[in-house]
Amino acid sequence: MALFEVQQRQNLSAAATRLLDYIERHPNAVLVSSALELAAKIDASDATVIRSIQSLGFDGLPHLKTVIAEKLDEGTRTPVDKVGVTLSELTQDRSRPPLQLVVEAYTRTLEKLSRPGLPEQFQSAALLLNNASRIGLHGGGPLIRLAQQTATHLGRIGRSSFVMEGTGHAFADALLGLEPGDAVILLAYGKVHKESLLIKQELQRLGGILIVITDNPAGRLAVGAEAVLEVPRTEVGNMTFYGTILLALETLVLSLTQLGPDRAMDAARRLRDFRSDLDQRS
Repeated sequence: MALFEVQQRQNLSAAATRLLDYIERHPNAVLVSSALELAAKIDASDATVIRSIQSLGFDGLPHLKTVIAEKLDEGTRTPVDKVGVTLSELTQDRSRPPLQLVVEAYTRTLEKLSRPGLPEQFQSAALLLNNASRIGLHGGGPLIRLAQQTATHLGRIGRSSFVMEGTGHAFADALLGLEPGDAVILLAYGKVHKESLLIKQELQRLGGILIVITDNPAGRLAVGAEAVLEVPRTEVGNMTFYGTILLALETLVLSLTQLGPDRAMDAARRLRDFRSDLDQRS
């Protein structure tokens, strides 16, 4: 399924056609790209990119990104679409083995994480978490595993943490457990789920803190959050890898360790003692 329906595609310039193809294949990458970066992807100048965007019916790059964000929120791309793009990229150039493709993809996303201002944004988010009574985590699909792992790490540095799991009616119990003073780290990637929207709504009612890690800072979950960390996913074709998201979570854990060294050391000693007691009783 196409992300955009373009009338009279045959009348587009060659550059606009290449840009449209790139948008369809890599919509998440477009969200975090400048006109200059897009120009390099389609072998054109940044001015040509802007003209091409306008020929597609958008006011400019910000407008294009807003529409892409809305489409991604709606979950318009199917697994068949995503796997098809990935297989196409894997078969186009068999001289580049999968490991090389993955390393190149991570190199590009890690460069984006080196942009100015992001360290300060992480520190601000860590300060919000440091003042919270408890830290919750939620992510849809495979992201829940990252949430669970991070909750374990938070516990090991003396932070009270919990994972908000389940779907449908079963998720109501997780929402019921939220308390004033809680902060929740929300991993917001892909389609917006009702569970995530309800977390945001309930935190607003309670006066809690919402920290959103996302590649879609203009999306519904990010708008109005106390802190938004723009962290791109890594993709080969349309197959998603989660290393950069894990890096973001580990950075927050490390920051909280730095902010509460005595608490972290006390938790480490207790963990050591518990393990020693378990060894002696085995």
